[in-house]
Amino acid sequence: MKTWTVQCTFAAYYANTVVVQAPTLEAALEKAIEEANGDMGWRSLDDSGPTFVDAVAEGDVWDPWDGLQSSLPVPARFTERGEPPAVTVIVQFGSVQAVRTEHGPVRVEVRDYDVEGADAADLATDEKGARYARSLWSEFPQDADQER
Repeated sequence: MKTWTVQCTFAAYYANTVVVQAPTLEAALEKAIEEANGDMGWRSLDDSGPTFVDAVAEGDVWDPWDGLQSSLPVPARFTERGEPPAVTVIVQFGSVQAVRTEHGPVRVEVRDYDVEGADAADLATDEKGARYARSLWSEFPQDADQER
């Protein structure tokens, strides 16, 4: 049986609610982050995230980040970010039938460059000037009005 030294971590959450004025949502969010970071109003939410692995080394070592025991690669499912999303696009008879995802929500843009006979008004143009039919698939509620 092998011995391993594993550094486990969890994120402790703090919040600071600020009120800002800005011309756009993005400007408001940037301003709020800047203001919150410079403010002393942070408070603990008494909540923590799931435990994840920062570093692992084989053997009984003082610090898995130190010396000859350089940290081994941590499999994605044990990291703070977890498994990356996986996307499967199902195409049949020249059109997308479904998009399936695993390990979290994603946004998928499908570009179909086989556009012979398509209505030019329904096509987009890429950075190289090529025309394509575009369909969007998303699992984020705020994207519902832009899908497909």
